[in-house]
Amino acid sequence: MNKDGNKIALLISISSIIIVIGYVLSTVTSTTPVHDASSYVGVKRDIFLFTSEMAEFNETKMGMPKDTFTPDAISVYKGDTLLIHFFNTEAEGGDTHSFTIYSKPYNVNVVLNPGQNKTITINANTTGIYRYICTFHPPTMTGNLVVLEPPTK
Repeated sequence: MNKDGNKIALLISISSIIIVIGYVLSTVTSTTPVHDASSYVGVKRDIFLFTSEMAEFNETKMGMPKDTFTPDAISVYKGDTLLIHFFNTEAEGGDTHSFTIYSKPYNVNVVLNPGQNKTITINANTTGIYRYICTFHPPTMTGNLVVLEPPTK
């Protein structure tokens, strides 16, 4: 990758982190009931994850794919069971995509051909930020799974 490509990849990474922080602060904490962390038993959370493309993005000029995940940040609490309904929205003849997490304990690698979907179950039992990627479309097709401690009263 050339020098400009490295700068763009760095900007995309920094932007993703800022989006995750904003998402965590604005979405999870405001929409999830407050519990005593020691008694929190977790809930089932359905997440719908789609493949998408950045509009007006020139792959040839930029030297990287225009593919992305929607959403690119998923936030849950420790103890939650996450059901990720992953959809490859590409039409027949389009790209294959994966939902891959290399970080323990959430080692996941699900590959979908165009038009396929699959439900992935993750038991959120370890806090942290875990990057998810499409192994076929780095560096643009990435996101973060954020597992937080349950809030206290």
